[in-house]
Amino acid sequence: MWQTQTTIEYPFALRPASIEEAGLFYSQMDEAEDAVLGTVGHIRMDFGASGKEFYHTWWPHNGDQFNTGEFKDELQKFVDMLRSDGPLTNLASMRNYCYQHGGKITEDGRCFGYIAETEHYRYCLRCTPSPGEYQGYLYSYDLRQQRMAQQAKPVGRITYASGEEQTFTDAQKYLDTIREELPYQATTGFRYETLTDDPAVRKAVDDILLDFAGEENPRRGCNYGLTEAGKQALREAADPDRPHTYAWFVMTDCNIPGEQIYRDLTLEEAIRTYLDSDRPEKRLGVTKDGIATVDLVRSLNGEQHFFTDHLQLDSFKRDPEIAAAVKTLRLELEQNTPQQGITIGGLS
Repeated sequence: MWQTQTTIEYPFALRPASIEEAGLFYSQMDEAEDAVLGTVGHIRMDFGASGKEFYHTWWPHNGDQFNTGEFKDELQKFVDMLRSDGPLTNLASMRNYCYQHGGKITEDGRCFGYIAETEHYRYCLRCTPSPGEYQGYLYSYDLRQQRMAQQAKPVGRITYASGEEQTFTDAQKYLDTIREELPYQATTGFRYETLTDDPAVRKAVDDILLDFAGEENPRRGCNYGLTEAGKQALREAADPDRPHTYAWFVMTDCNIPGEQIYRDLTLEEAIRTYLDSDRPEKRLGVTKDGIATVDLVRSLNGEQHFFTDHLQLDSFKRDPEIAAAVKTLRLELEQNTPQQGITIGGLS
Protein backbone atom coordinates (compact mmCIF):
# COMPACT_ATOMS: atom_id res chain seq x y z
CA MET A 1 0.00 0.00 0.00
CA TRP A 2 1.08 3.58 -0.59
CA GLN A 3 1.72 5.29 2.73
CA THR A 4 -0.10 8.64 2.51
CA GLN A 5 1.66 11.62 4.13
CA THR A 6 -1.10 14.16 4.71
CA THR A 7 0.99 16.88 6.36
CA ILE A 8 3.42 17.57 3.50
CA GLU A 9 2.65 19.59 0.38
CA TYR A 10 4.38 18.93 -2.93
CA PRO A 11 4.60 21.21 -5.98
CA PHE A 12 2.48 19.13 -8.35
CA ALA A 13 -0.17 20.97 -10.36
CA LEU A 14 -2.72 18.85 -12.26
CA ARG A 15 -4.31 20.25 -15.39
CA PRO A 16 -7.15 18.70 -17.43
CA ALA A 17 -6.00 17.06 -20.65
CA SER A 18 -7.44 17.68 -24.09
CA ILE A 19 -8.77 14.88 -26.26
CA GLU A 20 -5.79 15.37 -28.61
CA GLU A 21 -3.53 14.23 -25.74
CA ALA A 22 -5.48 11.00 -25.16
CA GLY A 23 -2.66 8.81 -26.49
CA LEU A 24 -0.51 9.66 -23.45
CA PHE A 25 -2.96 7.82 -21.19
CA TYR A 26 -2.65 4.40 -22.86
CA SER A 27 0.14 1.91 -23.49
CA GLN A 28 1.92 2.23 -26.83
CA MET A 29 1.86 -0.89 -28.99
CA ASP A 30 4.99 0.27 -30.82
CA GLU A 31 8.08 -0.33 -28.66
CA ALA A 32 10.06 2.26 -30.62
CA GLU A 33 7.45 4.93 -29.87
CA ASP A 34 7.44 3.90 -26.21
CA ALA A 35 11.21 4.46 -26.15
CA VAL A 36 10.93 7.88 -27.81
CA LEU A 37 8.30 8.89 -25.23
CA GLY A 38 10.62 7.78 -22.41
CA THR A 39 7.84 5.79 -20.73
CA VAL A 40 8.98 4.71 -17.27
CA GLY A 41 5.90 2.58 -16.57
CA HIS A 42 2.31 2.75 -15.47
CA ILE A 43 0.26 1.94 -12.38
CA ARG A 44 -3.15 0.28 -12.63
CA MET A 45 -5.41 1.14 -9.69
CA ASP A 46 -8.86 0.44 -8.31
CA PHE A 47 -10.79 1.29 -5.15
CA GLY A 48 -12.20 -2.20 -4.51
CA ALA A 49 -15.82 -3.20 -3.99
CA SER A 50 -16.37 -0.58 -1.29
CA GLY A 51 -14.94 2.25 -3.37
CA LYS A 52 -12.66 3.14 -0.44
CA GLU A 53 -9.76 0.69 -0.80
CA PHE A 54 -6.67 1.28 -2.90
CA TYR A 55 -5.21 -1.59 -4.90
CA HIS A 56 -2.43 -1.02 -7.39
CA THR A 57 -0.10 -2.85 -9.74
CA TRP A 58 3.10 -1.51 -11.33
CA TRP A 59 3.71 -2.28 -15.01
CA PRO A 60 7.27 -1.47 -16.20
CA HIS A 61 8.03 -0.15 -19.68
CA ASN A 62 11.30 -0.03 -21.61
CA GLY A 63 12.73 -2.91 -19.60
CA ASP A 64 12.27 -0.92 -16.36
CA GLN A 65 15.52 0.92 -17.17
CA PHE A 66 14.14 4.39 -16.32
CA ASN A 67 12.70 3.30 -12.95
CA THR A 68 15.42 4.94 -10.86
CA GLY A 69 15.50 5.78 -7.16
CA GLU A 70 14.96 9.44 -8.03
CA PHE A 71 11.81 8.55 -9.98
CA LYS A 72 10.47 6.25 -7.25
CA ASP A 73 10.82 8.98 -4.62
CA GLU A 74 9.02 11.56 -6.76
CA LEU A 75 6.30 9.12 -7.79
CA GLN A 76 5.64 8.28 -4.14
CA LYS A 77 5.24 11.97 -3.33
CA PHE A 78 2.95 12.50 -6.29
CA VAL A 79 0.67 9.60 -5.34
CA ASP A 80 0.70 10.80 -1.72
CA MET A 81 -0.74 14.10 -2.89
CA LEU A 82 -3.42 12.46 -5.03
CA ARG A 83 -4.36 10.12 -2.19
CA SER A 84 -4.48 12.74 0.56
CA ASP A 85 -6.50 15.40 -1.22
CA GLY A 86 -7.24 14.53 -4.81
CA PRO A 87 -8.85 12.13 -7.26
CA LEU A 88 -7.20 9.01 -5.75
CA THR A 89 -8.65 9.44 -2.25
CA ASN A 90 -11.58 7.14 -3.06
CA LEU A 91 -14.14 6.54 -5.80
CA ALA A 92 -16.44 9.33 -4.64
CA SER A 93 -13.55 11.81 -4.61
CA MET A 94 -12.52 10.79 -8.11
CA ARG A 95 -16.07 11.21 -9.39
CA ASN A 96 -16.35 14.68 -7.82
CA TYR A 97 -12.93 15.72 -9.08
CA CYS A 98 -13.75 14.73 -12.66
CA TYR A 99 -17.12 16.47 -12.50
CA GLN A 100 -15.53 19.69 -11.27
CA HIS A 101 -12.43 19.76 -13.50
CA GLY A 102 -13.50 18.20 -16.80
CA GLY A 103 -10.78 16.68 -18.94
CA LYS A 104 -12.73 14.12 -20.99
CA ILE A 105 -10.40 12.11 -23.23
CA THR A 106 -12.91 9.69 -24.79
CA GLU A 107 -15.86 10.34 -27.06
CA ASP A 108 -18.26 8.56 -24.68
CA GLY A 109 -17.19 10.80 -21.78
CA ARG A 110 -16.38 7.88 -19.46
CA CYS A 111 -12.65 8.58 -19.08
CA PHE A 112 -10.93 11.74 -17.88
CA GLY A 113 -7.28 12.71 -18.12
CA TYR A 114 -5.05 14.93 -15.99
CA ILE A 115 -1.40 15.88 -16.51
CA ALA A 116 1.28 17.11 -14.14
CA GLU A 117 4.86 17.96 -15.06
CA THR A 118 7.97 18.38 -12.92
CA GLU A 119 11.50 19.21 -13.98
CA HIS A 120 12.23 15.68 -15.17
CA TYR A 121 8.92 13.79 -15.39
CA ARG A 122 5.43 13.97 -16.87
CA TYR A 123 2.57 12.18 -15.08
CA CYS A 124 -0.65 11.33 -16.93
CA LEU A 125 -3.54 10.13 -14.78
CA ARG A 126 -6.50 8.47 -16.50
CA CYS A 127 -9.65 8.31 -14.37
CA THR A 128 -12.70 6.14 -14.99
CA PRO A 129 -14.97 6.96 -12.02
CA SER A 130 -17.24 3.94 -12.40
CA PRO A 131 -17.62 0.95 -10.04
CA GLY A 132 -16.59 -2.48 -11.25
CA GLU A 133 -13.66 -1.25 -13.38
CA TYR A 134 -10.03 -0.34 -12.93
CA GLN A 135 -10.63 3.28 -11.99
CA GLY A 136 -7.13 4.65 -12.44
CA TYR A 137 -4.13 4.35 -14.73
CA LEU A 138 -1.09 6.55 -14.08
CA TYR A 139 1.49 6.73 -16.88
CA SER A 140 4.89 8.24 -16.16
CA TYR A 141 7.34 9.64 -18.71
CA ASP A 142 10.98 10.67 -18.35
CA LEU A 143 11.28 14.06 -20.08
CA ARG A 144 15.07 13.76 -20.31
CA GLN A 145 14.75 10.58 -22.32
CA GLN A 146 12.25 12.34 -24.61
CA ARG A 147 14.67 15.19 -25.21
CA MET A 148 17.57 12.82 -25.88
CA ALA A 149 15.48 10.86 -28.39
CA GLN A 150 14.44 14.03 -30.18
CA GLN A 151 17.83 15.77 -30.24
CA ALA A 152 19.01 14.00 -33.37
CA LYS A 153 15.84 14.88 -35.30
CA PRO A 154 15.69 18.18 -37.20
CA VAL A 155 13.06 20.54 -35.82
CA GLY A 156 13.29 23.24 -38.47
CA ARG A 157 15.09 24.65 -41.48
CA ILE A 158 15.88 28.26 -42.39
CA THR A 159 16.93 29.47 -45.84
CA TYR A 160 17.95 32.82 -47.32
CA ALA A 161 17.83 34.35 -50.80
CA SER A 162 21.61 33.94 -51.01
CA GLY A 163 21.20 30.16 -50.95
CA GLU A 164 22.46 29.79 -47.39
CA GLU A 165 20.62 27.11 -45.44
CA GLN A 166 20.56 26.12 -41.76
CA THR A 167 18.99 22.97 -40.30
CA PHE A 168 18.31 22.94 -36.56
CA THR A 169 18.05 20.03 -34.13
CA ASP A 170 17.83 22.37 -31.14
CA ALA A 171 14.30 23.78 -30.88
CA GLN A 172 15.31 26.84 -28.86
CA LYS A 173 18.00 27.86 -31.35
CA TYR A 174 15.50 27.45 -34.19
CA LEU A 175 12.98 29.69 -32.41
CA ASP A 176 15.63 32.26 -31.48
CA THR A 177 16.80 32.45 -35.11
CA ILE A 178 13.26 33.04 -36.39
CA ARG A 179 12.81 35.81 -33.82
CA GLU A 180 16.13 37.43 -34.77
CA GLU A 181 15.75 37.16 -38.57
CA LEU A 182 12.08 38.01 -38.95
CA PRO A 183 12.55 41.82 -38.93
CA TYR A 184 15.00 41.54 -41.88
CA GLN A 185 12.90 39.17 -44.00
CA ALA A 186 12.33 41.72 -46.79
CA THR A 187 16.06 42.23 -47.42
CA THR A 188 17.49 38.76 -46.65
CA GLY A 189 14.77 36.60 -48.20
CA PHE A 190 14.54 34.73 -44.90
CA ARG A 191 12.24 31.68 -45.03
CA TYR A 192 11.50 29.06 -42.38
CA GLU A 193 10.13 25.52 -42.45
CA THR A 194 9.07 23.75 -39.25
CA LEU A 195 9.90 20.04 -39.58
CA THR A 196 8.81 18.72 -36.19
CA ASP A 197 5.31 17.69 -35.16
CA ASP A 198 6.01 18.81 -31.59
CA PRO A 199 2.96 20.96 -30.72
CA ALA A 200 4.98 23.13 -28.31
CA VAL A 201 7.43 24.11 -31.07
CA ARG A 202 4.72 24.70 -33.66
CA LYS A 203 2.78 26.91 -31.25
CA ALA A 204 5.95 28.81 -30.32
CA VAL A 205 6.60 29.58 -34.00
CA ASP A 206 3.05 30.93 -34.41
CA ASP A 207 3.45 32.96 -31.21
CA ILE A 208 6.59 34.62 -32.61
CA LEU A 209 5.00 35.43 -35.97
CA LEU A 210 1.81 36.83 -34.49
CA ASP A 211 3.67 38.82 -31.85
CA PHE A 212 5.78 40.38 -34.62
CA ALA A 213 2.53 41.38 -36.34
CA GLY A 214 1.23 42.87 -33.09
CA GLU A 215 -1.39 40.16 -32.57
CA GLU A 216 -2.12 37.57 -29.90
CA ASN A 217 -2.23 33.88 -30.81
CA PRO A 218 -5.89 32.80 -30.33
CA ARG A 219 -4.94 29.10 -30.28
CA ARG A 220 -3.93 27.37 -27.06
CA GLY A 221 -1.47 24.48 -26.96
CA CYS A 222 -4.25 21.89 -26.99
CA ASN A 223 -5.18 22.99 -30.52
CA TYR A 224 -1.83 21.91 -31.95
CA GLY A 225 -0.55 18.48 -32.85
CA LEU A 226 -3.74 17.00 -34.30
CA THR A 227 -3.70 13.55 -35.85
CA GLU A 228 -5.00 13.03 -39.39
CA ALA A 229 -8.30 11.94 -37.87
CA GLY A 230 -8.33 15.15 -35.86
CA LYS A 231 -7.68 17.23 -38.97
CA GLN A 232 -10.59 15.49 -40.71
CA ALA A 233 -12.79 16.25 -37.71
CA LEU A 234 -11.80 19.92 -38.00
CA ARG A 235 -12.81 19.94 -41.66
CA GLU A 236 -16.18 18.46 -40.72
CA ALA A 237 -16.60 21.07 -37.96
CA ALA A 238 -16.25 23.76 -40.64
CA ASP A 239 -19.02 22.26 -42.79
CA PRO A 240 -22.21 24.33 -42.25
CA ASP A 241 -24.38 21.56 -43.68
CA ARG A 242 -23.49 19.04 -40.97
CA PRO A 243 -25.12 18.87 -37.51
CA HIS A 244 -22.85 20.14 -34.73
CA THR A 245 -22.53 20.07 -30.97
CA TYR A 246 -21.48 22.98 -28.76
CA ALA A 247 -19.95 22.74 -25.29
CA TRP A 248 -19.42 26.11 -23.63
CA PHE A 249 -16.72 26.67 -21.03
CA VAL A 250 -15.35 29.25 -18.63
CA MET A 251 -11.65 29.43 -17.70
CA THR A 252 -10.21 31.41 -14.80
CA ASP A 253 -6.56 32.25 -14.10
CA CYS A 254 -5.53 30.82 -17.45
CA ASN A 255 -2.09 29.15 -17.78
CA ILE A 256 -1.09 29.49 -14.12
CA PRO A 257 -1.21 26.78 -11.39
CA GLY A 258 -4.57 27.99 -10.04
CA GLU A 259 -6.30 27.61 -13.41
CA GLN A 260 -9.89 26.35 -13.27
CA ILE A 261 -11.97 25.18 -16.22
CA TYR A 262 -15.74 24.75 -16.11
CA ARG A 263 -16.64 22.58 -19.09
CA ASP A 264 -19.68 21.18 -20.89
CA LEU A 265 -21.93 24.12 -20.04
CA THR A 266 -24.87 25.51 -21.94
CA LEU A 267 -24.48 29.09 -23.16
CA GLU A 268 -26.75 30.31 -20.38
CA GLU A 269 -24.76 28.38 -17.74
CA ALA A 270 -21.48 29.70 -19.13
CA ILE A 271 -22.67 33.32 -19.04
CA ARG A 272 -23.85 32.93 -15.45
CA THR A 273 -20.60 31.23 -14.38
CA TYR A 274 -18.57 33.98 -16.05
CA LEU A 275 -20.58 36.77 -14.44
CA ASP A 276 -20.51 35.13 -11.00
CA SER A 277 -16.74 34.62 -11.01
CA ASP A 278 -14.70 37.20 -9.11
CA ARG A 279 -11.34 36.03 -10.48
CA PRO A 280 -9.13 38.79 -11.96
CA GLU A 281 -8.66 36.87 -15.22
CA LYS A 282 -11.44 34.85 -16.85
CA ARG A 283 -12.46 33.72 -20.33
CA LEU A 284 -15.61 32.36 -21.92
CA GLY A 285 -15.52 30.22 -25.05
CA VAL A 286 -16.92 27.21 -26.84
CA THR A 287 -15.76 23.84 -28.11
CA LYS A 288 -17.49 22.70 -31.28
CA ASP A 289 -17.92 18.99 -32.06
CA GLY A 290 -15.37 18.19 -29.35
CA ILE A 291 -12.49 19.30 -31.62
CA ALA A 292 -12.47 23.07 -32.39
CA THR A 293 -12.15 25.61 -29.59
CA VAL A 294 -12.29 29.39 -29.56
CA ASP A 295 -12.29 32.01 -26.80
CA LEU A 296 -14.94 34.70 -27.29
CA VAL A 297 -14.46 37.09 -24.39
CA ARG A 298 -11.87 37.77 -21.72
CA SER A 299 -11.88 39.91 -18.58
CA LEU A 300 -8.55 40.99 -17.08
CA ASN A 301 -8.56 43.10 -13.92
CA GLY A 302 -12.01 44.43 -14.71
CA GLU A 303 -11.31 45.28 -18.37
CA GLN A 304 -13.36 43.21 -20.79
CA HIS A 305 -12.21 42.28 -24.31
CA PHE A 306 -14.32 40.60 -26.99
CA PHE A 307 -12.20 38.48 -29.33
CA THR A 308 -13.03 38.28 -33.05
CA ASP A 309 -11.20 35.02 -33.81
CA HIS A 310 -14.50 33.25 -34.51
CA LEU A 311 -14.78 35.44 -37.61
CA GLN A 312 -11.48 34.11 -39.01
CA LEU A 313 -11.38 30.45 -37.94
CA ASP A 314 -12.88 28.06 -40.50
CA SER A 315 -14.74 26.03 -37.87
CA PHE A 316 -16.72 29.07 -36.72
CA LYS A 317 -16.84 31.86 -39.30
CA ARG A 318 -19.82 30.49 -41.29
CA ASP A 319 -21.72 29.08 -38.32
CA PRO A 320 -25.05 30.88 -37.67
CA GLU A 321 -25.33 29.21 -34.26
CA ILE A 322 -22.08 30.85 -33.16
CA ALA A 323 -23.06 34.21 -34.66
CA ALA A 324 -26.34 34.19 -32.72
CA ALA A 325 -24.61 33.09 -29.53
CA VAL A 326 -22.06 35.91 -29.81
CA LYS A 327 -24.89 38.46 -30.09
CA THR A 328 -26.56 36.98 -27.01
CA LEU A 329 -23.29 36.91 -25.13
CA ARG A 330 -22.44 40.50 -25.96
CA LEU A 331 -25.92 41.72 -24.95
CA GLU A 332 -25.88 39.82 -21.63
CA LEU A 333 -22.40 40.98 -20.66
CA GLU A 334 -22.95 44.60 -21.65
CA GLN A 335 -26.12 44.65 -19.54
CA ASN A 336 -24.51 43.03 -16.51
CA THR A 337 -20.95 44.43 -16.37
CA PRO A 338 -19.52 47.96 -16.03
CA GLN A 339 -18.91 49.73 -19.33
CA GLN A 340 -15.60 51.44 -18.61
CA GLY A 341 -13.36 48.74 -20.04
CA ILE A 342 -14.76 46.99 -23.10
CA THR A 343 -12.63 46.51 -26.20
CA ILE A 344 -13.15 44.59 -29.42
CA GLY A 345 -10.67 42.81 -31.66
CA GLY A 346 -7.39 43.84 -30.03
CA LEU A 347 -6.04 44.13 -26.53
CA SER A 348 -5.85 47.74 -25.43
